[in-house]
Amino acid sequence: MMVIQTALLFLSIIIAAGLAYLYLLLIAGKPRAAVHAASPDGPPLRFAVAIPAHNEAGVIAATVRRLQEMSYPTDRFDVHVVADHCSDDTAAVAEVTGAIVHVRDEGPRGRKGYAVDWLIRRLLADPRRYDAIAIFDADSQVDAGFLAEVSRYLASGAEVVQGRHMIGNPGASRFAALADADMRLNNRIRNQAKANLGLSARLMGDAMVFRREVLERHPWAGAESLTEDRDCGIYLATQGIRIHYAADAISVGQAVSRWGDATPQRLRWYGGAFDLQRRYLVALAGVVWRRRSLDALDKLLELALPPFSLLALGSVLLLGIQGMLAWLGRQSMTGIAFSAGLALVAACFPFVGLAATGAPRAAYRALLAGPVYILWRVWISLRVRLRPRSIAWIRTRRAGER
Repeated sequence: MMVIQTALLFLSIIIAAGLAYLYLLLIAGKPRAAVHAASPDGPPLRFAVAIPAHNEAGVIAATVRRLQEMSYPTDRFDVHVVADHCSDDTAAVAEVTGAIVHVRDEGPRGRKGYAVDWLIRRLLADPRRYDAIAIFDADSQVDAGFLAEVSRYLASGAEVVQGRHMIGNPGASRFAALADADMRLNNRIRNQAKANLGLSARLMGDAMVFRREVLERHPWAGAESLTEDRDCGIYLATQGIRIHYAADAISVGQAVSRWGDATPQRLRWYGGAFDLQRRYLVALAGVVWRRRSLDALDKLLELALPPFSLLALGSVLLLGIQGMLAWLGRQSMTGIAFSAGLALVAACFPFVGLAATGAPRAAYRALLAGPVYILWRVWISLRVRLRPRSIAWIRTRRAGER
């Protein structure tokens, strides 16, 4: 019985610590007005806008056109598309629309990071000597003021900037609505809170901007990773480089509308996350110890603590086990009360989080499917743990594709 009680106590501590971390970020994530230093004298920064694309002929034209319409001097940015091992007309469509196209049909395939790394190396060698490289997804619909907003952060000393990624089709399906709710919470607790606390934002794979000097000193870290963006962000944290969050630099993307299309994507994300734990937990702990780095400590906690789906399910299981033990006369009411409190706090988190972000009513309605969403994510987590070698990169099916 002592072993069971010890295990339940340990589980309670982990759940309480995870929920406390999330609520702390939620409280700290209140948006603040951005304060920028005055732009320096001289010409505007020159940007290379980079888009990795694999069989994206259906969306690439709209993305390139939207980027070309940004309210930034047209002679100070160029749109580059890498058509990575494409079997469709992505290269031709992008070129006709006005992008500078790079065809990549050699080298390793099966990772977005391969294409990003390959294109970055070409852009750093480009005689136009770009000051910064901005990376977007192939279906991004970028706000007109994106580069103007990001350039102010770079002029103020930022070396890496993450813009705000938003879901553009929350009404497409129940799953898209859940993805929108999830992204709202992520922007609040993963990026806005960390910006307010002076910590590094999480790189999101889209709307990422890097000073060329950073990429020259630290070549793209995520080439081999299933989650190349997060990999790069954690690596930069170990090097003492802060990722700034620009909440007013907005890029809108499309969420998948079907659970079946989302499963390969989430398998890749979770597989990448477990790989990051294996590779970075010890390294981050070392940085925390040697440099007393709060940023490294935050990344360590983010990797080590369970995600919300596991915390929520764990709190329910803990309450059920405690209740069964109480029925058998082996558990005090104090333990039951504590477990019930954890379950209540976990149940309230998504609602409190959406309220804090000013979410519309549709986002709350989407939470009706929240328990299914949590169980689905837990199943993916278990599948990745049990069959890690079965995880492969598969192009995510865009909304509207058959």
